[in-house]
Amino acid sequence: MSKFILHGGATRIDSASNSNFFQEIAKDLPLNAIILGVYFACLEDTWDERFNFFKERLIKESGRKDLQFILAKKDLSEFVDQTKKTDVIYLHGGETPLLKEALSKVDNFAELLRDKVVAGSSAGVYVLSKYYYSNDYNDIFEGLNILPIKSFCHYNDSKKDKLELLKKYKEDLPVYAIPEEKFFVIEK
Repeated sequence: MSKFILHGGATRIDSASNSNFFQEIAKDLPLNAIILGVYFACLEDTWDERFNFFKERLIKESGRKDLQFILAKKDLSEFVDQTKKTDVIYLHGGETPLLKEALSKVDNFAELLRDKVVAGSSAGVYVLSKYYYSNDYNDIFEGLNILPIKSFCHYNDSKKDKLELLKKYKEDLPVYAIPEEKFFVIEK
């Protein structure tokens, strides 16, 4: 069974909710678990800094010094090999089209996520969803349909009208309106 941890964005803020998010990622992992950080939604020259922040925060919040961290490779065949060897895949937020374009080129990406912990923040949630509402583009788009859901990250009450549009969009699916710093867990 896979565990999907869907975060609404702003993981860098120091808050109790974000601490809980990082703790949830590490919960029940085996000794020496391998965690793959995927930053395809960001400019490549920022990957190292973002990856180091994630690594330090996860170790701090979980208290787990045995965890092993790998930064995802841009080369897709190497990325697939990395994915097969990991216990956790973290899909960092950023520009959803960049992340979606990269992951859509991976054959059977959904199958690679089987029996893993998959944590996504913002764009990471959107690519996992069937449909999502993009604040940046003020429209509804299709994700990679790994989870049969509709998602809305960075949600707040001022966006209720947009949430209603998402709820009514195409078929009836569970809708996850996720505020910044908050998260949901789906086991599938």
